[in-house]
Amino acid sequence: MRPHLLVRAAGALLMAAAAAACSAATEQPDTHAPQNVLYRADYPSYTSDDQLFERASVVVQGRVESAKKVVRLVQAAPRGQALPAAVDAERREGMVVTVRTVTVSRVFKGDVKPGDVVQVKQLGGTLDGVTYTEEHGVPLLDNGQYTLFLETYPDQPASLLNPVQGQYLVDAGNGLHPLPGNEIATSVNQLDRLAHK
Repeated sequence: MRPHLLVRAAGALLMAAAAAACSAATEQPDTHAPQNVLYRADYPSYTSDDQLFERASVVVQGRVESAKKVVRLVQAAPRGQALPAAVDAERREGMVVTVRTVTVSRVFKGDVKPGDVVQVKQLGGTLDGVTYTEEHGVPLLDNGQYTLFLETYPDQPASLLNPVQGQYLVDAGNGLHPLPGNEIATSVNQLDRLAHK
């Protein structure tokens, strides 16, 4: 059985139009087969580093620590808004996310400073024997050096603005490299200019 869930993310994660498609009702599930769930998420996309910088609440450079935790994140229902039954059921079930710790070395934007740690969540992970993956998601690498464009929240870890456009690998010379599929080039000097506009 391979359910497919559709998630609409405003900013980075999760207010959700959800649909689960399972095997035909006459099929008996194989309890020994690996359980996999594929999340399909819809994120905003951006056309320039100016847009990324403006939309992000925090822009930092730092190292991803090897420790991580996988949790089920349950979102509160929006006040005064009725959700379709399938969407509300998915909201109550929650979404599985992996939370990584990033040790900040440089700050371009936001209320953080070098030496601080920022918790960053990404859709997916393995929990209770089930592997959840995000279509087109690119997990942060252990000990990787990144520049991250984040949206922060008062009651949960930050999220990348976009799983591809929100992260840039940092090389030994402090150059920033976009992921495949991200055509927005930027640099430390450009981000410094945006920070001092």
